[in-house]
Amino acid sequence: MDAFFGNFFLALFLAGLFRFLWTICGMLVRSKDVGNAVFAVALPLSMLYLLIGKILPIESWEGFAAGAVTGGLCCLAWARMRPGKVVP
Repeated sequence: MDAFFGNFFLALFLAGLFRFLWTICGMLVRSKDVGNAVFAVALPLSMLYLLIGKILPIESWEGFAAGAVTGGLCCLAWARMRPGKVVP
């Protein structure tokens, strides 16, 4: 049970981290500089590879999947809640 909740909260954290990186990478791509665009693509991929593949062993994939879905829904709800922001 500890592994389930540990991986659940890990996935929630990673969903928030992914949303933050998505925002940063979007700003880098809009700068229209090729170096920034390459960095914007490489940053989230390298972060996820390091976090999941090397540093954090996932013991309960069910908890990780449940946390990822919950984190994704929280990010979507947060985006819909902000005034003036229309998410299709």
